[in-house]
Amino acid sequence: MSRNTLRTRLVLIGLALIAALAGTWGLINVRAIATYNEATRTLNTSIGQARNPQADPAAIKALQDQADRLFAQAARPGPLLLPKTRQAAQANQATSTALTQRTERVLKKQQADKTKNEQGGKSGSGKGASSGLTKQQEAEVEDLLKRNQEQSDPSSSPSPTGNTGGHQDREKNVKPW
Repeated sequence: MSRNTLRTRLVLIGLALIAALAGTWGLINVRAIATYNEATRTLNTSIGQARNPQADPAAIKALQDQADRLFAQAARPGPLLLPKTRQAAQANQATSTALTQRTERVLKKQQADKTKNEQGGKSGSGKGASSGLTKQQEAEVEDLLKRNQEQSDPSSSPSPTGNTGGHQDREKNVKPW
């Protein structure tokens, strides 16, 4: 009788081990699916923001970093995942990676434009005259600004007595605006 109980015990221990392994496998998949769902929500939020031209690329980048980490965490169990879960996670991770790369390009372009604008503002006259103008055009603009400023000085305007030079001075003080 002890042989039968020993066999029964061994079979029950084997079944318990199989049940424990199946439970662990199920928990791993449930956790991966929950992480995958959270990553997908974050990705959808990022995509929604990326469609808005007024959205801040830095905020999108932060969301994308979070989504990428979550997708990596969801895919970590690898072969233990159910095939459909693994395939869906890989597909969304590829989409997330593409959006991350696009966002990084936009951020780099913005930083380059900002640097270019800052350098252009420092090397120019400070009045915005150096935006796409040649040196000759910049000189002409500066000359026009100086002449305009000289004309608008109170010392060069006609005096109340009226004896400042006649008709020519009045034409000189006429402003086009």
